[in-house]
Amino acid sequence: MSDQNEAIVTIFGSEYRIKTDVDLDRLKHLADLVDEKMREIHKSMSLPSTTKIAVIACLNFLDEYLTRIEELEGREEELKGRLRELIDRLDVALEI
Repeated sequence: MSDQNEAIVTIFGSEYRIKTDVDLDRLKHLADLVDEKMREIHKSMSLPSTTKIAVIACLNFLDEYLTRIEELEGREEELKGRLRELIDRLDVALEI
């Protein structure tokens, strides 16, 4: 069993006691990001429900995450193609 840290973080005015394997500084940073995103959404949409704000924040974070994954996958394919081209060039150069 791994050692767990415990911290209290404040997100959108509510305190949460969290036990985690994550470094406490990282956990606090994550909580700050969630708090910031929820406040941004509340300011722009004025939703009365904290749950709705949290769900929209989650959707925003997930969209950002998936967009980055897709960008990385595209970049990976591009690099694989370039690497294949270089290998082919080397093969041709070494056959001469």
